[in-house]
Amino acid sequence: MRLWRLLHTLDQLPYRLACIEQAQSHLNGKVEEIMTKQDELNAIVERLGAATEGLRSDIQAIKDEHPEVDLSALEARVAGLEGLDAEYPVAPPQEENPGLPPQE
Repeated sequence: MRLWRLLHTLDQLPYRLACIEQAQSHLNGKVEEIMTKQDELNAIVERLGAATEGLRSDIQAIKDEHPEVDLSALEARVAGLEGLDAEYPVAPPQEENPGLPPQE
């Protein structure tokens, strides 16, 4: 009986490996989708950061030319945008395959 189970298990091995490869391929496709979205999100964040810096620079230029104008409310709004960076810092890059031995 043990021999029959072993032979049956070995007979199923190619099928099970094919299932694992199919699942891995599906997961790799999902990872590609996520990474594409992450790249798009990173580009948006960079544009927002540049826009915030531009606003800060423009506010300072107005203050330099017109010190009598109170821009504290506008500065507070920009500071709120900059505060988001502190709340949601950029994560360090992740390892390609964490917890797995390197591929040779």
